[in-house]
Parts: sequence; C-alpha cells; structure tokens
Amino acid sequence: MGFAKLLALYAAAFCTLLVGWVLNVTQLYWMGCVLVLAPIVSRAVGRYESRGLILSREIARSGHQGDRIPVRFRAQNLLFLPKLSLTLSDQLPRGLRRVELDGTPLALVPRGFGEASYELHLALRGLHSIPAVELRTTDALGLAESVTELALPTEVLVYPRIVDLPPHIVPDSGGGGRAPILAARKQGEGGSFLGVREYRPGDPLRHVHWRTAARLGQLAVVEFETEESLDALIAIETQEGSEVDLGNGTTLDLAAGVAASLAAHILSSGDSVRLLAPGMGSMPSGGSTGSESLANILDTLARMKAVSGAPLSDTLLQTAGSLPGGMLVCWLTPRVDASTVAALRVLRGLGLRPVLYALGLRGGASTAVAAELNGYLNEVSGAHIPVIRIPADDPIVARLLS
Repeated sequence: MGFAKLLALYAAAFCTLLVGWVLNVTQLYWMGCVLVLAPIVSRAVGRYESRGLILSREIARSGHQGDRIPVRFRAQNLLFLPKLSLTLSDQLPRGLRRVELDGTPLALVPRGFGEASYELHLALRGLHSIPAVELRTTDALGLAESVTELALPTEVLVYPRIVDLPPHIVPDSGGGGRAPILAARKQGEGGSFLGVREYRPGDPLRHVHWRTAARLGQLAVVEFETEESLDALIAIETQEGSEVDLGNGTTLDLAAGVAASLAAHILSSGDSVRLLAPGMGSMPSGGSTGSESLANILDTLARMKAVSGAPLSDTLLQTAGSLPGGMLVCWLTPRVDASTVAALRVLRGLGLRPVLYALGLRGGASTAVAAELNGYLNEVSGAHIPVIRIPADDPIVARLLS
C-alpha cells in the first residue's frame, strides 16, 4: 500500500513538472518540487516522532484466569513537535491477549502529556512476562511505517480459575463414591444442638441443662455436634515432559484449575488442605485452613511448571510415611502406568485414602494405548481406589481453560 502511494505521488510529480516545462509555468515547477520532496520530509517526521518519548505502563500485577484488566500507558513528549500518529502494542505472551485486536493509538501535543489504555484478557494461569512495547509510527502521508521496541518489562501473575465442580469430580470423605466431600460428625462443642443426656464425670458444668435436671432429679447436659476436620492432600504430577496439550491449555493447566477448585471447596467447609507439586517448594508439614491458605495454594498453582526430575509416584512414596492416617490424597495426573498403580496400592496399605484423577484422556488414542490405559485404570478400581476420569472433551475442561 505504501509503495503504491509513493509510486502515484512520484508519477503526479513527474506529470506536474512535465506540464510546467511545456507551459513554462513557475507555480507548476514549485508544485512538482513539493511533490518530490514530500515523501522525504514525511518519512523524516515519522522517524522523528519515535524520539523524545518517556513511556510508562500501569497494570494490575495479578488476577484470576478469565479476568479482564485495564492497561494504561502514560506518555510524555519531550520535543517541541507534536506526535500525531503513534500506536502502542505490548509484546504479549501466549497466556495474555488483547481484547481489542488493533494497537492503542496515542497523540501528544508538543512538550505535553497523554494517556492511552486497552483491556487485557488473562487467558491462562501462570507467571507471564511482558518484556517490551512496540511503538509504531506512520508518516503523515501514510507511505511508510516505522517500528521501535521500547523495553518496559512487567510481570503478571494469573491464578487458575475456581469453579463449582460437578458431583462426579468431587470425592466423598470416605475416599470413594461421587458425593461432595462431607465432614464427619462427632460429639463436641460446636454450635449445632445434638441432644440432652445424663451427666458424666468430666462434663463441663456450663453445659448442664438445669430444666431437664430438675425434672429428672439428676444432672443432665446439653450435647452439641461439631465437624471433624478433613485432612486432604492435593498432589499434582509435575515431572518434566508430562504435560499434554489440550488446545486452550495443557493438562498441567487443567490440574491447576481442578486443584484450585477442590481446595476452595474443602477449605470452605473449614477443613484443611496441603498441596504437593514437586519442584515448586517443600510440602507444608501440616494442613492449613482459611483464606490465607487458599491464597498460598493459588500462588503456587499459578507459578507451577513441569520441571520435576522424578515422577509424582516417587515423591509421594517418600513422603507417605509422614502423612496422617486416613488422609484423603487426590492424585492429579495425565499419566497412568504400572508405577502409578503400585504407588496407589502402597498409599492404600498405609491407611491413606487415595483418589486418582486421570486428566486429559483422549478418545483418539490408538487401540493398543487405550487398552493398556484402561487396564491400569481397572487395576486401580479393582484395588478399591476411586478413579475419576476427566477426558479432554469433558465440559469441565472448557470451563477451566476457556
């Protein structure tokens, strides 16, 4: 397009000069010279526009997958000439996308200030780096475009999306079945009334129900029920090379979304959660509860990468001895093989309650591969260990990754 404009401009200049020479008209000579010099002057001004500019970017440093956040540029023109045709475009990684496809236009008066903004879509969880911004300038005649790269490094941490998981993805407190996790009930000092019974030595006097005691002629106490905390471990396969591409993300991104949603679900009931992602720091020695715990879990899930040199089965077997009996172990992995089956049986034998999440399974696998995988999954089920399959076409995958 620029070359066509330049060719047309020089053709007009040649014709003008030719007519001026034939007719000997001074004004036509001047017009021809102006047409010849116009592209040169226009390009020089275009290149000059990218100079004398101070630019900064304002952006939220974190957010959840699926959010849209504003990005604001602040600019100062140090020169005495206006900048009328600037366009700013951030160099975005895969997980960040502009809502508007075109760049952000910016115009500055001489020695003046200006602002421009656009919306950024946080498409994938992770720690994303925006290294620089591309400054595009076009000359006044639109003949040529100049691109200048300005280093403006910024990091944005994107947490995985949290959704309400369907019943078939949430194991129950007994380690099997498909009902939501329910905390066991026991006698205690919770807020829910359980009943009235006769007094036993050691019962606190503040629980004496005096009306019933007067009627029966002996002491009686009020009994309450409270929730017994469910101690859960969410373990994610982070071995190098274990990720499988699912289109909008990978199986590791899917695992992060499932883990975040599971953690939020368990913590909302007042229960405790530990997260095990080999290669992303040590596992906490005890389960933690509350919003602060969820924030720490989301931070780890956002930064999580497949960098571990060993499979998850090895790490779990090394730490299984330190886990309390009866702990619910949610094992999230796209790989299921003989070592997985053996490790699950060991966990079961140690009194833990493992649940296997098979992630990202595809129906297009070869018959031999599918048969082998189904064989391993049947072995796990045969050992009375729940198996929760989340294939690539499961609706929850689209909800977590789209």
